[in-house]
Amino acid sequence: LEALGLRVHLEDDLSCPICGHILSKPVVLTCKHRFCKACLKDSWETQGSGDSHFCPLCWRRSSMDQIVVSSVLERACESFKESRGRNDPEACQEHGEKLTMFCLEDLEPICGYLLRTWRTSLDPEMISGALIDVAKHLDPVILDPNTAASCFILSEDLTVVQTASQNFKLPDNPERFDISAEMLAAEGYTSGRHSWDVEVKDNTYWVVGIASESINRKGKHVLTPAEGFWTIRFRNGEHKACTAPWEPLNMTKTPEVIRVVLDMDRGKVTFYDPGERTPLYTFMDVITPRAFPYFCTACKEHPMKILPAP
Repeated sequence: LEALGLRVHLEDDLSCPICGHILSKPVVLTCKHRFCKACLKDSWETQGSGDSHFCPLCWRRSSMDQIVVSSVLERACESFKESRGRNDPEACQEHGEKLTMFCLEDLEPICGYLLRTWRTSLDPEMISGALIDVAKHLDPVILDPNTAASCFILSEDLTVVQTASQNFKLPDNPERFDISAEMLAAEGYTSGRHSWDVEVKDNTYWVVGIASESINRKGKHVLTPAEGFWTIRFRNGEHKACTAPWEPLNMTKTPEVIRVVLDMDRGKVTFYDPGERTPLYTFMDVITPRAFPYFCTACKEHPMKILPAP
């Protein structure tokens, strides 16, 4: 497990925050953020700021006149991909990239390197429909009103929840939480990588994360992984991971949005402030056949909102 944790941490360090793949021709900006050369070039061209360029993550001005590839970092990335290609059954043995796409012509999974290769060599219309990009075909997360506690008010599109000052008379169906102010999303996940953003701005009491399908919806809950919950929370002015015992989150500022990134295949869930590269917290041993996005809020003044898919 220790070796797996080191490998996962190394992969996060060597991944481009724009495309999500292992860095290709890596560039390190003066703010220390790292990007693929092509991704950074596309971002700078999109910014349209004349001679001034800014980091796509922290938006600090870059003093680089030219995009210079870091040869040291490039060798580290190539070494990591070679190692993963040999040791990871879910990675492409030839390129070391994760098998995140499916070729409908050959009926087999392929890595992102072959998407990038096809895109630069063929007319996009020629390959339309040939590949399924998993990240672009995720359904947006919506709330499940059948699980909502009786104190909640939900928006019509099922993306905003707020705690009311009274309880409503609702059917006591088996799926519904009956005591605590809790609810789940409408869809659970059994495999793949999924992410969603939750706006918690000004909310004074919230919990977000994932829960196992097997949790008991009735009665009080202890929000720990042993009970089937992998969550972080804000209460009494403190941000903590719901572990046993609770642990403070790794943060430099109060987040207004929490990004939850669930990787069912690798059994981990990571929480981010979308404006920061460093994770707030990561649970490494997510063991459950199906995980549902989980939400809890006891704040009556400000809602919790699920934002459009990132």
